[in-house]
Amino acid sequence: MLFVSPTTTALIAYCAVSASASLIQSPIGHYHADKVELATWTVRLNETWDVLGPFPQHAREQHFVSPLYPLSSLNAWANRSTPTTYLSSLARGGTVEWSHIAGHDGYLKVSLPDIPWETLRKTEGWAALQHHALLHSTFTMTPPSSGTGINTSTPLLVADVRQASFFAIVPEPIPTDFTPTWHNGNIYNLLNSPIQLLPLPSSPSLESPTLYHIFVSGDYEVRLFGDPEDVENQKIPVQRLEMRLDVLQEERLIAPQSQLDIVPDFVDGWALSNDGALGIGMMALRSWWTVIGVESATPGAQLEIMEPRFRLAPLQTRVLPLRLRQTARYRSHSISISVIFQRNGSHPIEINDDTMIVNFTIPVAQKQRWDKGGETYKATYHLGSTPSYFMVKAPRHCNPDSAALLALHGAGVEAESTFWTGSIRAQNSSWIIFPTGRTSWGFDWHGPSSVDAWGAFDAFRETLAGQREWKHCSIDDPRVLLIGHSNGGQGVWYHASRFPDRTIAAVAAAAYIKSQQYVPLSLSHGAHFTDIRLRMILESSLQPDDNDLFLSNLGSTPILAIHGGGDRNVPTWHTRELMSTLRSWYPNADARYQEVDDAPHWWDTVLSSNSVQDFIDNTLIRRHSKYPSDFTLTALVPEENGSMHGFQIVEIARTGALARLRVRYSSNTIAVSTVNTRQFSLDLGKWGKISSITIDMQEVSFIRSPLSTLWFTRDKGSWRILEWPQRVRISGPMNRILATSQSLTIVTPQSDFYLHSALRIAHNLLSYLRIDSRIVSDEEAFQLFRQGLLDCSNLVILGGADNLIGQAILAEFPSVIKFIEGGWVIRGQRFDEPGQGIVFLHPHPICSTSLALFVSGTDISGFERALRFIPLRTGVGVPEWIITSNAADLMGTGGLLGAGYWGPDWEWNESLSWLAV
Repeated sequence: MLFVSPTTTALIAYCAVSASASLIQSPIGHYHADKVELATWTVRLNETWDVLGPFPQHAREQHFVSPLYPLSSLNAWANRSTPTTYLSSLARGGTVEWSHIAGHDGYLKVSLPDIPWETLRKTEGWAALQHHALLHSTFTMTPPSSGTGINTSTPLLVADVRQASFFAIVPEPIPTDFTPTWHNGNIYNLLNSPIQLLPLPSSPSLESPTLYHIFVSGDYEVRLFGDPEDVENQKIPVQRLEMRLDVLQEERLIAPQSQLDIVPDFVDGWALSNDGALGIGMMALRSWWTVIGVESATPGAQLEIMEPRFRLAPLQTRVLPLRLRQTARYRSHSISISVIFQRNGSHPIEINDDTMIVNFTIPVAQKQRWDKGGETYKATYHLGSTPSYFMVKAPRHCNPDSAALLALHGAGVEAESTFWTGSIRAQNSSWIIFPTGRTSWGFDWHGPSSVDAWGAFDAFRETLAGQREWKHCSIDDPRVLLIGHSNGGQGVWYHASRFPDRTIAAVAAAAYIKSQQYVPLSLSHGAHFTDIRLRMILESSLQPDDNDLFLSNLGSTPILAIHGGGDRNVPTWHTRELMSTLRSWYPNADARYQEVDDAPHWWDTVLSSNSVQDFIDNTLIRRHSKYPSDFTLTALVPEENGSMHGFQIVEIARTGALARLRVRYSSNTIAVSTVNTRQFSLDLGKWGKISSITIDMQEVSFIRSPLSTLWFTRDKGSWRILEWPQRVRISGPMNRILATSQSLTIVTPQSDFYLHSALRIAHNLLSYLRIDSRIVSDEEAFQLFRQGLLDCSNLVILGGADNLIGQAILAEFPSVIKFIEGGWVIRGQRFDEPGQGIVFLHPHPICSTSLALFVSGTDISGFERALRFIPLRTGVGVPEWIITSNAADLMGTGGLLGAGYWGPDWEWNESLSWLAV
């Protein structure tokens, strides 16, 4: 059966989609091929699937355990006997064996009815439902019939795998000791994702059908599939997966990816963007291509490329960032753009004379300016150099003195959905901004999603202030009233408690506390094998996401917390517990709880009721409150925490541990008590006249500076004032590599293996988080580094001793980790056994505000294990460095050989490091 998914159709017949493209020969170039017509290969997926499971695991544990679990290797599949049983504590008798299910038109329903789910749930709750299953099937590649002009190049597979964690394509017969390449599936079923093009692991026959295996890691998460009693009306959990495979039938040299286009609405002829942000999605096939220019006949406008020498690797999808500079109104419903490409050949820095022009036509929505209020618009901005969009809802009346609402959507909800933008009433004089968080799931509004939320708000303030016709509707207040539901409600607690001075008030509906309490980690597989000190370090890397630990920062923030009494998606006790914890800090906190009897997770007026609107109106009227006399500021990752009443923790003493300031104010005197704090600042402008400051019972003399901000540092046990803040290092955990507004730069040694690995990383980051990636060779990056031209984007450095710039960085900025041929050394201990992998953070060689992430392995299998630690989703506990081994395939975290955090100066940190010695 040939399955053609919607995304596959968009690639094969893209001349019919909204962003059409054609290739013409450039008068300055020599490239004559418009496209490459391929002979018609077909792929037929066997709809009978082998299923093995279930096996207990906690959410996101599949990043530690092999996707092939419980098989130790592919040899175990090839050499299996019938019947073979495998141990599982979820099954009666403690064993399971292979079973078979049938798919239908690419859809697969994985249900395991022989498991006593109801009994397990009685004691373990939702945690008992979380499980892993291994799936297997085959597909055949059939060549064109003879005489049709066969193209001898290996065909490219188009894969659309949804709601599965990982999948691998394996040749038949399976070679001995074959290491599968694990690709991430679209586990969130994200819309508008880039197409996933895969090279086959071996060339198919040109004479007869060729058989391949497909292995899939199916991982049931309650957050993804829901409670089966509600979703399926039964006790048995069901994984609903989608598996569609096709072959690329026609190769354009540059294929448009219109689902990734970023285009603002035009309001009375002006782009609703602070900097004319436009984005064109595109994919390169077979060759390296560099954009060397853009042209447009758009009247009254000029286009410029935001990233000089924007480059596409073979099979890479990116969004070309453009800036539209308008000098006149534009009223047309489309923009025609010609992009000039230069082909680089087989090497990214090889330049030849091949050039071509690709013509894109981008649809434009023309709208009238807001008059009555309640109109919604799509706005854009550049997050760094990457185009991003957000939605806004206009007020009934413009008043620059009115603060805005920042609305955070729930998981799986698109920001542009009318369901979402219509769920909050249009305000009398306040704009409502609906950021995307990068995608509908994003990073749970943490890290990179938080960067996008604040970036959208700041950009819209600039948009209104920068256009003469819109200035009367500008937003003067840099603070917001936060409002959100479900995952967005959790995001409201997160932002309000991390950025209290930017938060006027908060409305959080149906929020959960943190992922570890949404579904407990009690059935962890790896915990049965893991040293308690290692478990402590791994779990500490989840602390930055723990909203309950930061509730001390909400003593002065008005809060309305709402929850349905009959919520079976996010249990009601989460909000009750948040309120209880907050009142343990501040019994008189301005926080009210509204529990609606028997109400479900969502109801139509959850964010638009009279009580919600009254709260919004009242808090916006009295948004200037008096500072308290006694409060506590908590921080863990200073880069992710703002100030509270002018106090901000700038640097912590022990990485990975909480830092706190308790501040007491009386009679113009401030007394501060610190915990785990190395440096903090104070904005005196927020406090009026202060006569004395005492820190840890030490009086610190000060003189008001013109900037009114003081920086305090602890030096040899005493506190002193700095003339200027000291340079501090960015602290982990590992997902800090994602909390950037810039593109990531992936640096690869020159080999197909590393290039294909870089392409997988780039695809995953773009799919899950809309984070753009530049792929460069280690030779090019090394040259830029030596010439002082390396920019400040975060680096992902693949390989070890074989990566030129990696070795140069470690030579100039030494690490505890020393690469050697075939491995690495830490504190005299060698790691050079087969199957070992390492990932670690390191300071960026140029910029103190950026990071480098090294990814290496002793062999291909070790490197594959290391790749799964590159952050994509929340809830994966990875600190600043981690070492894995082949034992992790079956033992999860129990197979780790080391993990930990670095010290304040990137040195060894004995208290927060663990090695298997």
